[in-house]
Parts: sequence; structure tokens; C-alpha cells
Amino acid sequence: MNWKNYKNLNAADKANEAYYIIGLDIGNHSTGIAFYNISDGDAEVIDLSGGYGKPSIPTVMQYIAENKEWVFGEYALLNSGANNGVIITAMVERLGRFDHIDVDGRSISVANILGMFIKEILSNVKNINPNGEIVGIVAAIPAYLSQQAQEELTRAFKIAGYEKELIALVPDRECALASHYRQPPMDKELALVVDFGGRELCGGLYEVAAVDGRIVATSMSSVFNNIVSVAAINQEVSKLFESYLDSETDRLNEHVLGFTHQHKDMLFQKGIRQKPIKLYFNFLYPPVQQTIEHKQVLELVFPYLRGFNGFINDVLDKSLSAKPIRPRDVGLIMCVGGGFEMLWARDAVAEFFPAAKFYKNPKMVVTEGAALVAARRLGIAELPEILLEDRHQLTGDIGITSGDAFLPLVERNSFWWQQHKPKLVLVNEAVSGEVSFTLEKRNTSGEATSIGQVKIDGLPKRPKGATRLEIGVSFLSNKEFNLNVKDIGFGELFPRVDYEQVVGMEL
Repeated sequence: MNWKNYKNLNAADKANEAYYIIGLDIGNHSTGIAFYNISDGDAEVIDLSGGYGKPSIPTVMQYIAENKEWVFGEYALLNSGANNGVIITAMVERLGRFDHIDVDGRSISVANILGMFIKEILSNVKNINPNGEIVGIVAAIPAYLSQQAQEELTRAFKIAGYEKELIALVPDRECALASHYRQPPMDKELALVVDFGGRELCGGLYEVAAVDGRIVATSMSSVFNNIVSVAAINQEVSKLFESYLDSETDRLNEHVLGFTHQHKDMLFQKGIRQKPIKLYFNFLYPPVQQTIEHKQVLELVFPYLRGFNGFINDVLDKSLSAKPIRPRDVGLIMCVGGGFEMLWARDAVAEFFPAAKFYKNPKMVVTEGAALVAARRLGIAELPEILLEDRHQLTGDIGITSGDAFLPLVERNSFWWQQHKPKLVLVNEAVSGEVSFTLEKRNTSGEATSIGQVKIDGLPKRPKGATRLEIGVSFLSNKEFNLNVKDIGFGELFPRVDYEQVVGMEL
């Protein structure tokens, strides 16, 4: 059913238990799903493991050429080394690049494969109720997802057959806050949202307040660390096993991938409390066994723990607040992402903020929040609207305008503190020492606002079309940035010169 049609039903018809309102958290490494239980008035997680493991499953698809079959999730990951199938991971991170995978002689887009994964995930509603019908979906999206990536994700839902049921793609931070704030807070408070996922460790400090019945969460800090990540830890754990391999074949690497997924739970997830553990390598012949001592686990964890502690200090120190933020000033800690299933990470947060309210079910916080946001938007739940006032995320593209052409240097939805890859610009006019151009900011509707005129002088004289510049943007704050301009030459006739100019700009 189209979600707009459901929204217009009367209250009695909306309460039909055959209707399912879904929240999805499609992570780069794992995915969770929840539905809004109309009878209980709360979000309820759907256990994708069938009761035998964690409620989330790996965001993985595998194509088995022998029987031309697609499998997904846990089975695809653990089965990866058993046959000659193609395994596809990190699909969310690949969105926005228009990536394609060679599968059985065909080139298939990552969006298409992710669409198949979404279809399989949503089919679990039928396991709860064979007559169940999905009437609305909110999908939580990570902060780093570009506009092009969001468009590809929307296309994946269309491929899955749920284009009309998709209400919106909602920032995962909004979903996390929605899972806790079922009513506006009595007083202003500081809430820290820390996301420990596969791609990176990121966190934001928010000032949360009630305004006219709604909740306004104003971003006070936003920090990331791509060294401390679940992916990095997976790689570190894999090193324990790779020493037993005699070759670097893809088949053995896929065995290591599955083995790491299984045994990381014993090492990093639960931790070894003064007790050694034996790992059995059953994919080798002859099979071998390795004993991991408690000291080895501490050595594995230590660099990540140190980086994690430094990250928390950065989040508090690099705040837009006029006064220093201390741990005791933070009233709520929201820990989200699969990394927080590791006990050492949760313990590290608890030591920083012993008196704060602390979430204990990190992976499903965003999933449940997405289901609650969906229920509110469909008018089935009386929950406050949450408005994110993000002082760190850019609300428009920043780029160069020349006539009707627009070259974006920085994309909207990116963060000012990120490193923005410089762009190459061909000057389509003769250069006699000076080049000028207009810098603009364009919003989602394409409406342009002039930032200012930029003049670059001191360039060597060259004919039309023979000057290429590398132009990069580096932000000093959420309002000030520098344009970094370098000459890169044009072939052997016009070699690059040692030229660099920095121009200060303000939004």
C-alpha cells in the first residue's frame, strides 16, 4: 500500500494488525529491522537470525554460480569460502559511485544488488504474519551518505518493489534521538551520540530542548576517526589467522573473512576475562588449533581503546559551546553501531560518563528509532517531531559558476571538518596573469546564493584552454574556509609552475 493512502485512513482502519510500519537501519556491515507495534505503542525488533544469534545480520550478498542462486546475510558470509560464488560486501559505502559488480558474465549495479538484499530483509514481515502488508518504511542513513548515494539507495528500494512504501530516508542521528525522546525534555540537556560502525567512529554533541511541542537538537560538536573502526578491528583479528595460510588465494581470504566474523565474538565482542581461548582452524588441512591468551587480547584492544579515549576527549573539547564541556555536563549517552557490541567499547564510555543515562542495546537503537519516526509521520503515534539544527553539516553544494555551468567543489550533506578532495578546473579562456570566477552555494532546489567573486593573480601567460588549476576547499570553522589554488600545467608545452594561492572566504 502506498504510505500516503495509509496515512489518510481513519484511526480504526489504521489499527489493523496486518499493517506493518517498518524502521530499517541498513549499515555498511550489518542491518537491522523493527516494526511499530500498534497494540503496544512501541517499536519492536524483528530477529533476523531466527533466534540463534544477534538480531541484526551482515549486509552481505553472495551469488552462487553453480545453481545461479543469491543468498544473503549470515549464510552468505559464513558460506563465502565454501564455493566459487561472488560475495558482495560494503554496499552502502559504494553507493553514489555507480559501482558495478561482474556476476556470472553480467555487470550488475551495486544499487540493484542492494535492492535484492532489501527485498529479502523485508520478506521477514511475512514470517511474523503471512498476511502482513508493509504500509510505510523509514530507512536510517549514515551521515556520510552523499546526495548521489541517497538517490541510488532510493532506487534500490524501487528495485526491491517498495518505492511507494518508502516514506523517507532519515539521518541515523535523528532516529537515535527519537528512540529515547518520546516526549520533549523538561529542561535543556546535552546528549552525546556516538556511532561506532564499520566505516569509522563518529560522534556528535547536541543541545536538546523543547520548542513549541517539538524537540530541537542543535549540533555543538562533530568529530570522526576512521582509524578506530569495526573494519580495522576485523583486519587486525584476521592477522591472527593469516599466518597459518600458505597462499594468498581469494578462496582462503574468503575463509578468513568468515572465520573472523565468527571468532571476533569470542575475542573482541565478549572479551576474554583472564581466561585463554582455543580457536580451531577447520578450513585448513590438516586442521590446526591456536590458543589466545588474555594478554594477547589486551594487546589487540589497547591501540583502539587509546584512540577511542582520545576521540571522546576531542568530541568534548572541539565544541561550539562558549564554555568548556565536562563529562558531568552530558546528560544522555547514545551508543549506536555494531562496534558497541564489544564490551570494551561500552566500558570505555561508561568510565567517561559514570553518572549519565546510557543505552545498553546499541545496534537496535537506530532501528527502533526509525520505526518510531515512521509511525509519527503516518499519524499512528503521538510522538514529538525532532528537528536537527546541524552547524557542522553543509546544507548546499559549494562550487564555481561560469555562465550556466556549475562545478561543485564541496557536496551538500558533507561535514565542514572533513577533507574535501580538490577538483581540476580547465580555464576556458586566455590567461594573462589573472583569472576571476564566482563562487556560489546551491541548495537542494538548485537555488543559488553568491558567496563572492574570486580573483587569482600571478598565473603564467597561456593561450585559451591551456591552463589547468587544482582547486581545493579547506574549512577553518563552520563558516570560514580557504580556497587552495595550484597550477598543474597542461602537457609538455605548458608545464606546471610552482604556483599556489590561498583565498579566504566566508559563508
